[in-house]
Amino acid sequence: MIIDAFLTPYFPETENQFEDSIVVMIDVLRASTTVCMALNAGAKEVIPSDSLDKAVRLYNSLSREVRFLGGERNGVMPQGFDAGNSPFEYIPEKVKGRSVILSTTNGTKTFQKAKNAKHKIVGAFSNNAIITEYIKKLLLDNGDNEAKLFFLCAGTSGRLSYEDVLCAGVIIHEISQIYTDCVVTDAADAARNLYTYNSKDMKNFLMKSDHAKILASKGFEKDIEFCLTMNTLPVIPIVGSNTIRALDI
Repeated sequence: MIIDAFLTPYFPETENQFEDSIVVMIDVLRASTTVCMALNAGAKEVIPSDSLDKAVRLYNSLSREVRFLGGERNGVMPQGFDAGNSPFEYIPEKVKGRSVILSTTNGTKTFQKAKNAKHKIVGAFSNNAIITEYIKKLLLDNGDNEAKLFFLCAGTSGRLSYEDVLCAGVIIHEISQIYTDCVVTDAADAARNLYTYNSKDMKNFLMKSDHAKILASKGFEKDIEFCLTMNTLPVIPIVGSNTIRALDI
């Protein structure tokens, strides 16, 4: 088995690069956490959009009763949207039974990568344990040594973000403890090492990260605290061709 990681979002993706693989897509602050929150609150689906214009067109094509438009650019909710990118805006009273169209600066672009992957999962600290167990099941069901497990980190404006790398590192550490003969690439090992070095004080370490500082300067301290808390949302978001839906568990 091979475990690999892309620690920043800009890399040359070839057509069959992720074929038959398991891909975990991570944007801890905040798109991954918001997707988990919306689906846990009963949203029918989350539809990621890489542009605001596309998101608005899709929103306008749906009936008022089933649509909800959320997103941000540089942390700020666009004019006319129903919500920004704070997980706390995606509560049952607002999104239950609805299609949530979401467009963010970093995360929603990442969710649209790895077109040929066999399994695509949205990962965050908030659902870390449950998706780790799900990955273990997928690997067990695969039944061979040719499995490929990738982690795609959304980063911040094309640059590495500690919170995404460390989130991947938690899972890589857990899986590599079980599959001791797996091949762990340098990038995946770097993520694992970041977790190992900071495992006893992850939250305080990440509170000082660049992205956390940016969000804090915009008044999102409550979001940061929630997004960096482990295992608050027991949901497995599965990325399909156009939508993200919660796996029935």
